[in-house]
Amino acid sequence: MVEVIPIDDERLKKVLSYPHFSESHYCKVLSDLREIGVRGVISQGGVDLANFKVLGKGCVGVVLLGLLGENRVALKVLRSDADRKSLRKEGEILKEVNMEQIGPRTVAVRDNVIAMEYISGDFLSKWLKTQNDGYKVRVVVKELLRQCWRLDEMGIDHGELSDAKKHVLVDGQGVPRIIDFETASKERTCRNVVSIAGYLFFKSGIADYLRPHLSWNDNNLKELLRQYKRARSPEVYREILEELGL
Repeated sequence: MVEVIPIDDERLKKVLSYPHFSESHYCKVLSDLREIGVRGVISQGGVDLANFKVLGKGCVGVVLLGLLGENRVALKVLRSDADRKSLRKEGEILKEVNMEQIGPRTVAVRDNVIAMEYISGDFLSKWLKTQNDGYKVRVVVKELLRQCWRLDEMGIDHGELSDAKKHVLVDGQGVPRIIDFETASKERTCRNVVSIAGYLFFKSGIADYLRPHLSWNDNNLKELLRQYKRARSPEVYREILEELGL
């Protein structure tokens, strides 16, 4: 039986106000969790934090597995030392990309907490290591490029896709899911397609996993990506897909 820890349990104080405990910060987080309707959290994930397991830890927030009613949700909690006072900007961007079926589905946004869909799956690199089905690999890569293309079209730069090892999950249905929009911006020049292409096709390791399933010429692809950077267009995007055989 998995233990569901009530949100006001003493064991969670240092998790909800991480890395430096602040009574005022803790109370704000607790208030937001109560307002959303979160009834508890579960110690689960690949990161150990204050004797508690969490799904992830970044520069802005800590992500916990929570329960909203009977449903599991991912809870992003603002760190006490974050470089911003609120998660609302990230939450609004997440809502916007959700309209294009990108990112985890937003459940609720508050200043100190974002509740969102909990995505069960493997990070892309781990998924590729175990994947022998070339068709599935091509479907995932094409869909990931499509999502990056749509982000470029929307004018939203994710900001972390040049090293996407912790930013792309493949869910149980074999769909790539871009996560963690904490550094996303509508002010920067969008480089989502170029960034993810650099990660997928030119980063040692990832490219090696892909080459048995996809074929491309490095020089041709680099030239197409340079053209895309100069003038982002549907035509060049289609040429990139053609070079990859997608």
